[in-house]
Amino acid sequence: MKLDVLGVEDWPLVVEPAGRVVRHCPTTETSYIVSGVGEINVRGEESVPFAAGDLVTVMPDTECAWDITEEIERHYYKG
Repeated sequence: MKLDVLGVEDWPLVVEPAGRVVRHCPTTETSYIVSGVGEINVRGEESVPFAAGDLVTVMPDTECAWDITEEIERHYYKG
């Protein structure tokens, strides 16, 4: 129900292959993981695992690495 309230189905959808993706998020970025497995690493903090069904939020001005072990499909929203 929370996903309906957030309008997740209307967010853009992206597929990312297994591997490391380093990104800087100037604004808050929220992702709903449709499929796949991995973890997010932020310097100086413990890694956070994610899998299908998880809602992941990265705070503004965060540089992080997405270590994707199994190709992910995710809806995302920036702002």
